[in-house]
Amino acid sequence: MKKILKFSLVLAAVALTAVEAHAGNTDFSLDLKKEEGKTVSFTLREIKKVDLSIYDTSDNLIYQENVTSDDDINRTYDLTAFPDGVYYLQAESDLKISKYKIEVVGKVAKLSADAISEVYKPVLVNKNGIVTLNILNLNQVPVTVKIYSSNDTEVYNETLPAELNIGKIFDLSNMKGDKCTFMITSNGKTFVETVEAK
Repeated sequence: MKKILKFSLVLAAVALTAVEAHAGNTDFSLDLKKEEGKTVSFTLREIKKVDLSIYDTSDNLIYQENVTSDDDINRTYDLTAFPDGVYYLQAESDLKISKYKIEVVGKVAKLSADAISEVYKPVLVNKNGIVTLNILNLNQVPVTVKIYSSNDTEVYNETLPAELNIGKIFDLSNMKGDKCTFMITSNGKTFVETVEAK
C-alpha cells in the first residue's frame, strides 16, 4: 500500500521568489558572436560552469564538453565535418537546460541566437526532513512528482497542474530510512535528486 505524504501548497509568490533567488546565481544567456562558413562562435554570459552538447534530430549525442571559466564562456565550433541537416546545441547549468537550433546547409552553418526551448530544473530545499519543491514552469505543462523511499518503494505519485509557478512542501521526517529520491518529470525531461529524510 502506498504511503501518502503530508504536503501543503506553497504560495506562488514564495515559489517564484525562491527560484528567482537561485536563478540570480546560475542563469545565463547566449550571445551569437559570428558565423563564418561552417564555423559558429558564441558567448555564454552570466555563467561560470556549463555542460555543452550537440545532438542530431534523432537525439543522438555527437559532441559533449563540460566548461568552467572565471569569466564569460566563449566557444567556437567548426562544423565542417557535419553533413547537411539540423542539429541542436544544448547548454545545461545548475538551473536550466536551453536548446538552440543549428542548421548546416552547403558550406554554411547557422546557430539560432534565441533558445528554441528552455526548461528550468526543480529546486529542492531540505530543512530537517521538510522538503520544499519549487519549479518555474515557463512552458506551463503538467509536472509529475514521484518520491521513492530508501528501499525504492514508491511512496508518492502526483501529476501537478500546468501552472507557471509550482510549489509544494513534503514532510519526510516520519519516513522509514534516512534518504528518499525525488523523480520529477516536466516537458519531456526527468530530474532525479536524493535527499536526507531526517
